[in-house]
Amino acid sequence: MKMKYIINLIYSIIIIFPAICFSERNNDFWRITTNVYMEIEEYQGQRDAYKNKVYDKLSTVGKLALTNPESLWRFNLEHRESLRNHGRNFGTSRDSYLRSRTQLDITKQFIKTPKTDLEIGARYRKESNDSPPETKVRSSSSLYALTPAGNYHFNDQWSFNFWLSYYYYSNYFNNNSHEAETEFGATYQHSDNLKAKLTFYYDKAWDKNFSTRFLQSQIRAYLPFTLKSNWHITPYIRYAIQEDTYDKHFYLVQKINNGFRLGTNIEYQATPSLTLWGGVAYEPSTWKNPKENGATSGNSNKQTLYIGKIGVKYLW
Repeated sequence: MKMKYIINLIYSIIIIFPAICFSERNNDFWRITTNVYMEIEEYQGQRDAYKNKVYDKLSTVGKLALTNPESLWRFNLEHRESLRNHGRNFGTSRDSYLRSRTQLDITKQFIKTPKTDLEIGARYRKESNDSPPETKVRSSSSLYALTPAGNYHFNDQWSFNFWLSYYYYSNYFNNNSHEAETEFGATYQHSDNLKAKLTFYYDKAWDKNFSTRFLQSQIRAYLPFTLKSNWHITPYIRYAIQEDTYDKHFYLVQKINNGFRLGTNIEYQATPSLTLWGGVAYEPSTWKNPKENGATSGNSNKQTLYIGKIGVKYLW
């Protein structure tokens, strides 16, 4: 099954690549960036009867970006194949199932001055049907999104940054039909090689009647810095303020008691065109109630999430 979704990813890149290359036939400064990577997510809670892990996910992702310094437009295409697995330590089993997702983003810049920039992006995402074995199969779903984003520079050191996304889900397997997600805050630039960023993150989802089904808020901090001009490192932390889930009767069924994520992303600029990159994260949390599939353990309902990524970017 792993080989199948890797082959599907390669086919998707092969299909879209000639169409994007066509735009460069006149050497009009359009450039293509490819980003291929693998992502591992491991959830640790209780163990099953065979002492296996409860849940993990292995994803292979391919991205294509089309950009032009002289254009107000940019385009991004992403295809993801995720193997979701219960209890077999990243190996396929009767409990494994596959989800595929293809996403297209189109962004236009509306304002670009020394102090201010503003852009608006549109997104379409198609996600495959999937479900664990011996459960009802879900039909495929679609997502439509609109995202304004921008920066305002108070001076050479301080700036305000934000992005705000609105999502509409069509035939989504969860009860969400609408969602709004935003992150905003301040960036301090100490030098060309060191920045600090502090933001507030907020996410809210509603059903088709605009009744709240999910609510989340976090404080996030980033410290990107550069070493020897070709190493770019971004440590970050997320602290959970609130994360609530509601049922169809608007009753609170799940609530985070405490949790945080500590991680870092690293990029190595091997050549002007080739970048090697990776990332790791650690996220412990405790919850009011036990989670499904034994994803929490103990009287305090603890859960630990580990994330790892490794990939290659290339500017053509």
